[in-house]
Amino acid sequence: MSHPLTRRLALGGAFAAAITVCAAACGSLEKDHASGQEASEKPTRTPAATTAAPDPPTVTVAGQSGDTIAFGAPVVLNSSAALRTIAVTDASGHAVDGAFSAKHTSWSSTGPIGPGVSWTWTATTPGGAVSHGTIASTAATRTASAVGNIGPGVTVGVAAPIVVNFNTLVTDKAAVERQLQVLVRPNGSQTWSPAAGSWAWLPDNAPNSTVHFRTREYWPAYSEVRVIMPLAHLDWGGGVTGEQDFDWKFSIGRSQVVIADARTHAIAIFRDGAHVATYPASYGLDSDPRRVTRTGINIVTEKLQTIDMKSKVFHYSDIEHWAVRFNDDGQFIHANPATLAEQGHSNVSHGCINLSTENAKAYYPTAIYGDPVDVRGTSVLLDDTRTQLYDWALSWKQWTALSAL
Repeated sequence: MSHPLTRRLALGGAFAAAITVCAAACGSLEKDHASGQEASEKPTRTPAATTAAPDPPTVTVAGQSGDTIAFGAPVVLNSSAALRTIAVTDASGHAVDGAFSAKHTSWSSTGPIGPGVSWTWTATTPGGAVSHGTIASTAATRTASAVGNIGPGVTVGVAAPIVVNFNTLVTDKAAVERQLQVLVRPNGSQTWSPAAGSWAWLPDNAPNSTVHFRTREYWPAYSEVRVIMPLAHLDWGGGVTGEQDFDWKFSIGRSQVVIADARTHAIAIFRDGAHVATYPASYGLDSDPRRVTRTGINIVTEKLQTIDMKSKVFHYSDIEHWAVRFNDDGQFIHANPATLAEQGHSNVSHGCINLSTENAKAYYPTAIYGDPVDVRGTSVLLDDTRTQLYDWALSWKQWTALSAL
């Protein structure tokens, strides 16, 4: 016959907790029952079900041939399963920046992998499965140098192009151009944005290569520009790469535009949109195509307070002052007292824009590299046969057609 307390335990329900407490307090009632020993029950344990460890994801390197991947392009890792995380580090243990695809089944590095380097990666699925691997890139065949025209921290005018001269022929121009970035930050802004412009490959330095960046419109005044060129990570073609990467900033100054109209025999200067001066001038002789000042948007390239101007074609050698070069084929805005009577009335120079000494001296300190000098009203157009910086002489359609992309 069962003990009354045992029968009450079987009732369960709302009394279970209270009965359990009572059973602990009244346990002595169980002693000497039947055998005189304290009753005890041994619980039956069911073995825990074993769960198989999740299979690690299979991660492959896109474009890998054998044990290596070609340097010069971003790395793409493809996974057989969605990943929670993937950590990629370089040989120094520094994290390599990158981003997942929308479904987290592939990862791409932000920048290209350089020559002869090794990266390691660790991929983890949401379920905790982990896999590891390495990425090795091919070696470069040789290195070459490159140089830009605008140095770090320099302030330039609103028409200044960015020019990069390579000390060799770049045969894979598209691969290089694809990785070149130009960012702009307007005055007062904290945000960098891609500049509204395009690269163009010009034959200025043939047989070596030259690439220019020109904005569609002039740079915004008082802005900051950042140029990112991972040249030592890129394959310029045939395994040739750069000696170093470039990442530098320069500034755009005030907007100063010279409108040089040969028909009015004057130049007008506009600063930040406001008309600040008009000076009488004499342009190149209209009747001689060799002497005509060429119509088009030129840019200021240098200033010389004193210069010996020589011409073998026209047999002269003259010392001139307050000279601002706006074309590398010998065209300047400069003082020329010898043409003072013609300034404001007729064009008689050998292609330069002549001003009085007073006016040339007033204009000279205001000019900086990259200022546009917009020549109008002459019979000869600016083109690539007479100057290297003819960037603004081309229409936007012509300019973008010179991009390798």
